[in-house]
Amino acid sequence: MTGRCFPNLILLQEKISHMRISILISLFLLQACQALAQHSLSLHAGYLGTYTRIAEYERIDRFDHLLDSMSLSKSVGSFQAALAVDFDLGKNVYLSTGFHYSRKGLAEVVFTDSTGWPWKTAARQYYAGLSVLVGYKHTFGEGPWGFKAATGLQADFAVGTPNAGALFSAPYYRFFMPFCRFDETDLGWLTEATLTRRLGPGNVELKLNFLYGLSDVLEDAFVIGRPLSAGITVGYSLPLGN
Repeated sequence: MTGRCFPNLILLQEKISHMRISILISLFLLQACQALAQHSLSLHAGYLGTYTRIAEYERIDRFDHLLDSMSLSKSVGSFQAALAVDFDLGKNVYLSTGFHYSRKGLAEVVFTDSTGWPWKTAARQYYAGLSVLVGYKHTFGEGPWGFKAATGLQADFAVGTPNAGALFSAPYYRFFMPFCRFDETDLGWLTEATLTRRLGPGNVELKLNFLYGLSDVLEDAFVIGRPLSAGITVGYSLPLGN
């Protein structure tokens, strides 16, 4: 009798061991799915307004300043779009990584010659960039409304062909080049505030963003340009799971 029970006992232990492994795997997959469900993917589109602050240092070989002869339209509006992934870090804290597309620069650069004739050109530049933000999210009770706030670095890179001002070849081109040629990289500090409303499987989001330029966006060694951008977008976010 004992000889028969011993193999049965081993078989029972193996079954229990397999059940434990299956339970552990199930719990791991469940936790992974729950964690994945806390992450989200969002797509936004809207308006971006940019104001570029301009300053000029005195040139070694000249006593005049280009800004004394130029009229600059420093504000420009454009379409902006963003694709972002939010990674939940626990306790309502999240890490947001995003891809952005927008247009910045100067709406118009004008030089009036000695005859009173105004020479004009636009100086806008397209940018595609990446951002890494740390944020906090909060849901108001059991209702559908929520709020998110995040801040961090954004790096924009000039894309597309040079603007018309950068290719200006008419007389007086030396007055236009310093204000129309942009560096390839624009580094800034981005802050976002988002109102969310649960709808369907995800959330409708209304986002306000402000970007403070940290770098000089103009190539000229004596003309400094630092942009300030503010915008509003509407988008939708979906959980990555379930």
